[in-house]
Amino acid sequence: MKHWLWIILLLPVSPLVAKDKKLGGYVLDAAAFGRVQSYCVDTHNQPPREVKVINQFLSRESRPAGLLARLPWHRVATCQEGTPDAIVRLEFPGAHFSTVFMRREIKGVLLVFRAGSPTPIYETRGVLMTHAFDGENIAFDTQVLEHDALYFAVQMLVQDWQTLSETLRAAAS
Repeated sequence: MKHWLWIILLLPVSPLVAKDKKLGGYVLDAAAFGRVQSYCVDTHNQPPREVKVINQFLSRESRPAGLLARLPWHRVATCQEGTPDAIVRLEFPGAHFSTVFMRREIKGVLLVFRAGSPTPIYETRGVLMTHAFDGENIAFDTQVLEHDALYFAVQMLVQDWQTLSETLRAAAS
């Protein structure tokens, strides 16, 4: 009797586990997102400290074993150079300290825009990184949290791109 109960309970769940791969972000224009082959990273409205963190992240993760190497897109050095298919913005909205709990929170978000369009075609969910701080090395802690938030946001983009590509290939077959 116990075995039948488990089978009955698990039966409705099995198709959900087997078939549907959920995306980590939001594909707002699947056709435009699927056509991206080149991109640039736009940092023109960001504070110099954040630009430095983003540039260090891009330098490290653009190497052959890096996270960005898993993305089949070609990165253009600047957004003015040529016309890339997409403009990527990496942002840290709503970062703050909580002095009561001695915690630092950084939220990372990645947005992809079609070149010349103000509306994103893709955006990640916000990635929240939290760390307890002792009040001594706040700048270093902030950079580490921002790097980690960028890493997980880009990882979400890469996984969503791979999932969408597989889905499009399966639909074409």
